[in-house]
Amino acid sequence: MADNQEKKKVSFTIAGNQFTVLSAEEEAYTADIAGKIDQSIHEMCRNGRVSVTAAAILTAVNYCDEMQKSRRDLEEIRQKLEEYLNRMNVQQEKYRELSKECEKLKEDLKICRRRLSEESPGINEDDPISPAIRPVRRSIAVSDSEEAADEI
Repeated sequence: MADNQEKKKVSFTIAGNQFTVLSAEEEAYTADIAGKIDQSIHEMCRNGRVSVTAAAILTAVNYCDEMQKSRRDLEEIRQKLEEYLNRMNVQQEKYRELSKECEKLKEDLKICRRRLSEESPGINEDDPISPAIRPVRRSIAVSDSEEAADEI
């Protein structure tokens, strides 16, 4: 029930008894609740062995039981949500740390490429082939051309 809404009189019937209450809820909501209670009482009284009073008490007990279980379930959901949020925060922090490390490694790579370029003029920094593989590639090319020359 909302605290800052204006309350209005709402009337309904349960087990043949007329009730009027003040409620800030919509009239349809209150009527729905009253209808469910009335139906429950009528179902319990149908066989004639349960009085209206006993059926009303049993209905109240059933609804209180349902409410308590719902509260317990809600608390479990809240706890799980809190655990998930904590895990997510830990993972976000790890992601931030790894992102920083990645940026540092990118900077280190730029420095290494720049140094390599300075130490080995003529090597293209943008060449996707690793500088460590370039000498191997050159030796293979030389070897292949020597074999071709031997065949002639």
